[in-house]
Amino acid sequence: MLFNSFQYLFFLWTVYLLWWTWSERRSWRMSMVLVASYWFYAQADWRFCSLLLISTAVDFVAGRRIAAAPEGSGGRRLWLWLSVASNLGMLGFFKYFDFFVDGFEALFASFGSQLDLWHLSAARGGPLEYLVPAGISFYTFQTLSYTIDVYRGKMQPCESWLDFAVYVSFFPQLVAGPIVRAVDFLPQVANPAPFDRDRVSSGIFQILRGLAKKLLMADVLGVYLVDVAFRNDPDAGLTIRELGGPTFAIAVYAYALQLYGDFAGYSDIAIGSARLLGFDLRKNFDAPFKSKSLEEFWTRWHISMSSWFMDYVYVGLGGSRTSMLKILRNVLVAWTLVGLWHGAAWTFVLWGFYHGVWLCLVRLVRLALPQGKMPKSPVTSVLGTLFAFHVVAFSMIIFRAADMGDLRDAVAVLFDWSVPLRPLPTELWIVLVVGYVTHFLPERVTLGLEAAFGRLHAAGQGLVIAGAIGCFYALAPPEAPFIYFQF
Repeated sequence: MLFNSFQYLFFLWTVYLLWWTWSERRSWRMSMVLVASYWFYAQADWRFCSLLLISTAVDFVAGRRIAAAPEGSGGRRLWLWLSVASNLGMLGFFKYFDFFVDGFEALFASFGSQLDLWHLSAARGGPLEYLVPAGISFYTFQTLSYTIDVYRGKMQPCESWLDFAVYVSFFPQLVAGPIVRAVDFLPQVANPAPFDRDRVSSGIFQILRGLAKKLLMADVLGVYLVDVAFRNDPDAGLTIRELGGPTFAIAVYAYALQLYGDFAGYSDIAIGSARLLGFDLRKNFDAPFKSKSLEEFWTRWHISMSSWFMDYVYVGLGGSRTSMLKILRNVLVAWTLVGLWHGAAWTFVLWGFYHGVWLCLVRLVRLALPQGKMPKSPVTSVLGTLFAFHVVAFSMIIFRAADMGDLRDAVAVLFDWSVPLRPLPTELWIVLVVGYVTHFLPERVTLGLEAAFGRLHAAGQGLVIAGAIGCFYALAPPEAPFIYFQF
């Protein structure tokens, strides 16, 4: 079920009515949200609900066993590793099995031996038509953070299986995040917030903002340029090399904005949907293209994912409290895993490694700067923003390329400006300009619009909602899935 569909809006409205109708019956409303979340998840593929249930059961028991075992005992470590093995085992089998099998076959082929091994996906003769279960990268990391936090003593284990099951399967963020920490969410489940009109108005505003980013920005850019530019299909009458450097450069800028609009739009809708029910999810995007450095960028883009790898991988490897050589190793390992987390392809691995290398270079350059920082001035701020943006924008080519061959074609054409800029639709230029301009507006503008919406009478809000939705679906291209659903 797509967030940008009328089916989801009706589903959310139904859950909202039942949630507040049963405001005095906590067990009823939690049971209802759990059932609704599993029903929501089953729309992708009901068979994978079993994986969600296994992850919930294993980590609920593991958390309680870890807390019950004596400090420093082998039992605590055993239950932690059971949680790690269960979650990463499911993730690895369903998301990366064919990737490693293909790599094994390619290795033998390089020595002149042909292997035809068993695959998981139906496209390769396996049993599963849909290879990667929806949201598995998100909810496995979510439950892993719970058992690790219990093991580290940062929180007490959840005593209620129902509360924990709601935490794991909560439908607004189940399929594509944000990755929610139990330490933030479980207290809200245990003590649901009372009805608050301002919170509901804020939730509706967040949903409308998310729909605008998805339907009027991301989908328009995808349909009119990005999908065509990166398709690289001779049978479709167009290849990357035929585009020429100027047009492909515009496509790269468009893809950066499309990916932001698509995923930030999803996150806004998830945050807004949760807020309608009284839950607060952390911000997942914070105007990332305003960043003055690469390090700042990763505190603004996909915040829940980057902070997860920082806290549970980078810090687990030793973090920054070690020698510079080991710090650089930790950065490279963490960011290569970030790339692999995004998908089972060498392009994703290279994308993560690319960011790791740049972050290492930034750390090395800082060693030569006074107090380890660039001098503050308007010029260095602008240059820092341009530098960070273009390093990230170039990485989008790696992220979007279907394979290494397409990546080579894309990089080659990016620096070939012998072909003039192709005519592009007016709608595309409007969306590009408006998208980037609004992105760089001060945050107070958005907060002011949200406050103005909240001050409207219910009837006024209803008119704004109806008008906005009508505008969205009248102007948007045909319904398209969210990009991050594949991860």
